[in-house]
Amino acid sequence: MGTVWRLQTRTDSEDGKKISKYCLKHKVAALGWSINDDHINIYNPEAITEIQEKRKKIKNIEEYYDVVRTYGLYGINNKKRLIAVDMLLEVEKGDYIWMRDNGIYYLGYVGDKLRYRYNFRNKALKHDAANQIKGVVWKPIGDESQVPGVIATAFIRGRTLQRIKKAYMYEYASFIYNGNPLALDVESNESLKQLFYDCLSPNDCEDLVCLYLYDCKGYVTIPSTNKIATELYECVLVNPLNGKLAYPQVKKGDKELNINDFIELIKDYPNKEVYLFTSEGEVLGDTHIDNIHSISSDELYSWVKEKIENNSFLIPEGIVKWYKLIHSSKNS
Repeated sequence: MGTVWRLQTRTDSEDGKKISKYCLKHKVAALGWSINDDHINIYNPEAITEIQEKRKKIKNIEEYYDVVRTYGLYGINNKKRLIAVDMLLEVEKGDYIWMRDNGIYYLGYVGDKLRYRYNFRNKALKHDAANQIKGVVWKPIGDESQVPGVIATAFIRGRTLQRIKKAYMYEYASFIYNGNPLALDVESNESLKQLFYDCLSPNDCEDLVCLYLYDCKGYVTIPSTNKIATELYECVLVNPLNGKLAYPQVKKGDKELNINDFIELIKDYPNKEVYLFTSEGEVLGDTHIDNIHSISSDELYSWVKEKIENNSFLIPEGIVKWYKLIHSSKNS
């Protein structure tokens, strides 16, 4: 089985724009560090001319490094390498690459024509897109609702080119790219639950926690509080029967929450409750504080499962889509 990658397309392009459209048009996956004229303008005219001539003769990655190291470009010496450029050479035939352009996600399949090249042509240099692999055929997939949450969040930070290491993302890429049936050899219910959370976005998790608090605890969200930027909670909910307030904190991924960080929020306020949820991490601290509660990933998943399988309309359509896609594909 191949690898799934995520490509960021912000480079030092002449027009300041991302190079995603260039990649789509030329069927490449491209990176910067292009030895373009802006990168060498600190040198004297003779050296600039020399570099411009040498870059035209680059045929492979080692010749690229010869030029970069000779002139000390990008802080590279004989012991250092450019991680992103080296990663480009690790992409193999059969891999998939995710890329984003103006909010639309594209998936590229790496085919038989795969090869690295340093493209010294003027257009590639102007886009700061000279380090390339050819043979990538891109297809539009859609907006964020059409991609698993683990793919969307991979664009928030990280290296220019990085692997998506979550399980079953290769199977999903093959499914969405080729239109073939999605077949998942899921080993356990725990794996199924993990895949479900991998498909959700952080906003999806927040929605589920608030809906859970409504359905199981009688709380309703105060809409205006969702617009208030706070580190401790996502929004405020109220129980219309007794006036209690709930403050949920929701983390997607392997992120810890510490109960001790929330004590001041409810201290001396018996009508306030805090609800903590992390999809893969742990809730730490004193677990015996009456008004601070932990919602486990198992608990929330079981609740979602029950609601969807009983045809409840409470769960948002996008989340239902991911649940049904995963469960209909299990061991199929």
